[in-house]
Amino acid sequence: MNWPHIRRLSIVMRALEDATIEIEGAFETSGQRTRLLTTLVDDIGDAVKPIIVGKMEQIRSEIEDLKSYYDLESITVSSRHHISTKLAILAIDLTECLSQYLRSYGEVPEAERALLDERISRLEALVNDIDRLLGSDQ
Repeated sequence: MNWPHIRRLSIVMRALEDATIEIEGAFETSGQRTRLLTTLVDDIGDAVKPIIVGKMEQIRSEIEDLKSYYDLESITVSSRHHISTKLAILAIDLTECLSQYLRSYGEVPEAERALLDERISRLEALVNDIDRLLGSDQ
């Protein structure tokens, strides 16, 4: 296989590995921070959970086999870079929530514009504060 084949395989295996961690995390809800805009309903039977976790282990084992067979490289990701990238994406998404950018969904009522923009701007400022803290901690 050529380098682009290996690269694509590595990317998909990394995404699959991330998904297994996220799926297993859905079973470990006690003591974790709760979400404000998503409510996870535990509608998976207790008898099925260990089977799913076992399948996740099998998936990880298959990933490990592929990694070994095709000599897939592990990447090293800086926490600072990982978090900073997520924050940059969030900053863009937040900017697009300002009233002037929401027009493509219909005009935001005049009475709501200032309040919405103020709230979104506060969130943007917090996200930017975190990003600056990451940059100053070098």
